Amino acid sequence: MHILSDEGFSLSKPKTEQDKPNQSNLVTFLLIIIMIGLFVLLIDEYDKKPLQADVYIQAGHEGRRVGNTGAVSSYGREVDWTIRVADEATRILRQAGVSVIRAPADQKRESVVRLALSIHFDGARRACSTGASIGLNNPSDKSAARAWKRIYREVFPFKWMPDNFSKNLKYYYNYRYTSTSDAELVLELGEMSCPEQARWMKSRLKKLGALVAYFAAQRIGASGVERPVF
Repeated sequence: MHILSDEGFSLSKPKTEQDKPNQSNLVTFLLIIIMIGLFVLLIDEYDKKPLQADVYIQAGHEGRRVGNTGAVSSYGREVDWTIRVADEATRILRQAGVSVIRAPADQKRESVVRLALSIHFDGARRACSTGASIGLNNPSDKSAARAWKRIYREVFPFKWMPDNFSKNLKYYYNYRYTSTSDAELVLELGEMSCPEQARWMKSRLKKLGALVAYFAAQRIGASGVERPVF
């Protein structure tokens, strides 16, 4: 209804009924924003909570597209090899009832485990100048390092380098994300830029994964994981 004022202007009746839907939409919008904010906070808190398992297995360089993407030789790419070894070790351990955190290269979340293993293969500018090696973070890791060398030396017929012979091994970035009750080790399984070593390893990647699984099971006292025959 329109009312004419003394001046002749038309005065409209206040549209209170039309304002109600607008107010309702605003309330709904604010509720959605609040719910999204709460969801983001919950996800953030979840990401901060440490993961827990018996064993942590990382495939070196997995998931990277730039930066340190791993060694490459005419026999293959390190990242492909580390994934195959890590996946096989994880499969065998889980089949035996061992809980495993299977991590890519840059999973920056604390993991609390009994044993942490990062799988790598070496690459050298001068072919056959290196071999198998171990990186360790703490003197308390030496017992596990010696145990791995005893196992791997029985099957790996090539040279060994001293523990922590490179800065990348001694100061491996992933040590900061794993808390262990036994040990955290970087296992360099050999030099893939050395033809003799590369041919030997390439044909035995699944067996190397099985050997890593056997070693992990021995360290944590798990049964049901057999030692592979090379």
